[in-house]
Amino acid sequence: MAIGVLNVEKRLKTNSRTSNQLRRQGYLPGSISSKGKDSVSVTIRADELRKGLSTYGRNALFKITLDGKEITIIAKDIQLSPVKGTMLHVDFQEVSLTEEIKVALSIALKGIDALEFKELMALRQTDTITVKGLPQNIPDDIVIDVSSIDKVDNICLKDVEFPEGIVPEGDPEQVIISIVEAKRIVQEEAAEDEDTDAAAEVVGQDTEE
Repeated sequence: MAIGVLNVEKRLKTNSRTSNQLRRQGYLPGSISSKGKDSVSVTIRADELRKGLSTYGRNALFKITLDGKEITIIAKDIQLSPVKGTMLHVDFQEVSLTEEIKVALSIALKGIDALEFKELMALRQTDTITVKGLPQNIPDDIVIDVSSIDKVDNICLKDVEFPEGIVPEGDPEQVIISIVEAKRIVQEEAAEDEDTDAAAEVVGQDTEE
């Protein structure tokens, strides 16, 4: 896999005021954690990180130079603003291409249109799947194809196909996706709406009394 290059600088001041000032200037505060070492506070241009992730993928590897030494890192966690969705902070992890790491990967569903044609729906029972593998083998997400399913069913962890070299962590019987009848969901939503309307009507009567 291709490995990108990022430019990071050590961050001496780590208070919230300095962090906010960095963000206004287009920079992103962050940290780099390394096995057996103290984490290092750093800063990086937000647009550079955004471009790097867009080019190489969410779980891409990047080369950086820190204290005159070249190391390989991965963006372990990115904190986003709940309002604007902009990046607020990034946590990097130093990795070795010969040592496995654990990563929580998002789930991408394939074949939703085919499923809906059969009047079925896929309900996620979890948002991520934790896997273990060498950093260079970690994909951006885990793709689950539901196009061939034609009845109500559950997709468990043991049913999911993983790329070569990627091993899932957790109970093999854990339900990842539930396939249900679409009309059942519609009926349940309609029932919930009726309950809400009925409750509102009772409240209105109490108010009048």
